[in-house]
Amino acid sequence: MKLIKIFVLLASALFAGISIAQDGSQKVFNLANGDRISGKLVSSDYNQYLVETQFGILSIPKSSVKGVFEDVPTAAQAASEPPPAIAQSASAVAQEIEAGEDPAAPTPVKKEMEWITDYRTFLQENLPEGWQFRLRGGVQMRETSSSSFSTNVTFEMRKEWELDKFYADAYYDYSTETSADDVDSTTLDKYGINTDYRHDFDKNTNWYMQNLLSYKVDFVKGIRDQVDEAVTVGYTFEFDRYDLVINIGPGPAIRYINAQDYNHHWVVMAVLAEDLVWKFSDIFRFEEKGYLGFNVTNPSEYSAYLKLALIAEVSEVMNIALRYSYEYDAINASEAQKSEQTLLLSFEFPFNWKN
Repeated sequence: MKLIKIFVLLASALFAGISIAQDGSQKVFNLANGDRISGKLVSSDYNQYLVETQFGILSIPKSSVKGVFEDVPTAAQAASEPPPAIAQSASAVAQEIEAGEDPAAPTPVKKEMEWITDYRTFLQENLPEGWQFRLRGGVQMRETSSSSFSTNVTFEMRKEWELDKFYADAYYDYSTETSADDVDSTTLDKYGINTDYRHDFDKNTNWYMQNLLSYKVDFVKGIRDQVDEAVTVGYTFEFDRYDLVINIGPGPAIRYINAQDYNHHWVVMAVLAEDLVWKFSDIFRFEEKGYLGFNVTNPSEYSAYLKLALIAEVSEVMNIALRYSYEYDAINASEAQKSEQTLLLSFEFPFNWKN
């Protein structure tokens, strides 16, 4: 269509070059938007005027013209430049014609699917104000001294105030584990809840205080109950150019653990917590969390984890993520499992979650 319009304009210009000698009258075209265009009328039909201006041959739709008047310039006016308003109007019309756009046409608006509108309205009416929720779940492969296949479901919530942020998630893993020699098969599960409360000291500083509290039961590692609480003071590094945010904070922590064949229940620890979020495109986002804690009375007992996530924001109602985690924990019985790796393909429903 654009090639056809260019062809029509070129043909019109050639035709105008033949007929200009027949009509040398100067006209002023008053447009509906208040602008004025001055030039020689070359020809007209029931749709448009062809006008010769200093910018070239213009096609002016009759629907956008309020009136046409004779313009007899004085010698001084003829020698001067056209008024800026006229030059701008003619230039704008020329650009619109070149782009194949109708200046009177309405701006197109992408129509949203009706069920998405209904879904968003339902969430706004039924979810607590200010709270954000997300449900994610999938399947994962775990590799340790044995192999297992498991399903995972996690429910997340979050709320932000002026200087405070609260986050919590509750998870459940159901696993079927097979020993290395493929002889024993055991059904195991683990579940728990993690909370994260953060307070920023001031709007104009990047310093913050954070409280990390978690509870879990893990039959894979023989843990009947485990509670961890850490209080850290950290700093936020913001790299606006790359849309990257990094948080790092050290602090003291305490753990209560009730595990099979482990006699110590209370452990005083020193920890370092770190996380980052990198939104490197309109669709993809990378998240990472790290944690390292030492038993202050026995540094050989320590725990650490690393969590990585690549998240694709497929639509407003569903995301797809690939989540990897590695965990090492030596604060347990000597014969208990120490390390664990998981790879999870997760389907995530963000409700009103703001990434």
